[in-house]
Amino acid sequence: MHMCLLNMLASLLVLTAPVVVCAQARFPEIPRAGMTEEQQRVYDAIASGPRGGVRGPFGPLLRSPELTDRIQNLGEYLRFNSSLPPRLNEMAILINARFWGSKYEWSAHRPLAIKGGLADSIADDLAKNKRRSI
Repeated sequence: MHMCLLNMLASLLVLTAPVVVCAQARFPEIPRAGMTEEQQRVYDAIASGPRGGVRGPFGPLLRSPELTDRIQNLGEYLRFNSSLPPRLNEMAILINARFWGSKYEWSAHRPLAIKGGLADSIADDLAKNKRRSI
């Protein structure tokens, strides 16, 4: 069940990534001084959490701080409190990034997968959509 939720979240994040890339031009970054108190609270929660910063879909999402808070809490729980080892957790994200063609998710999570213990050769094979037999 947990892997199912992880894949669902990874798919959700990957699906939003292409929209976010286009949305960045339409939705300029909100300077902290221009944020509402609720936006600042959510921004600070993300920045001080395990992500260590506000990147990816969170900039545009901050226009709806309640939604952003819910998404970031779910994502944080599934990503950083997973029972899976980091290499498999990140590999699931890479599989979804590859499937959906999300360059942002791929470039953000490939180094994390390698750092988590995934072999470079496996990541390279995923990038080429190459399957390995076990």
